[in-house]
Amino acid sequence: MDGFERRKEQSKEDIRRAAWELFSQFGVDKVSIADIARKAGVSQATIYNNFGHKEALVREFVTGAVEHLVSSAQEILTPKMSFQEKMAAIVRFISEMMVSGQPSAAERVIFSSLDLQNDPEIKKIRTAAQEKMTGLMLGLIREGKEQGQVNPKLSEAALRIYFAVFMDAFSSPQLQQQYYQNPSLVQELGSLMMYGLRGTQG
Repeated sequence: MDGFERRKEQSKEDIRRAAWELFSQFGVDKVSIADIARKAGVSQATIYNNFGHKEALVREFVTGAVEHLVSSAQEILTPKMSFQEKMAAIVRFISEMMVSGQPSAAERVIFSSLDLQNDPEIKKIRTAAQEKMTGLMLGLIREGKEQGQVNPKLSEAALRIYFAVFMDAFSSPQLQQQYYQNPSLVQELGSLMMYGLRGTQG
């Protein structure tokens, strides 16, 4: 790679970093190409030449954020802990992801925009992430069945629908404001998802 190519790649990386920081802090809807150019120290033309449009940066941002989200959930569910311990850990993770400012700001703004949800590429990214999360949760439920903590008659088909309903609730733009105004709702929904109407792990 010659000097020109290195400078070009560095410029693209600076643009990505600036865009992701701004998206994480303000949400994708409130950030313009001019904002990104100013933070990255480049011209708007440089951004268009390298990425074509803002949506390309948004898609990269969302892809990175959901990969981090899935990876974080996988780290929680991989260690050798009891089913109940993992249940409690994943509920805490969901709650912290939704209401804390850092380090989960990126995840909190992924689906805050109706325009984003209608973007075909974002839909693909979201669907793939939900499938990975569902796979992780189904693995957890299998552990629960083996440990006698989960009804063995529950089918995978029913569980997939169950988890899909809750994931839609957590990512719904219409409900986001309620979560921010009343963070305890997230904990309650997490408990409902993992423990059902009994509301406890006992």
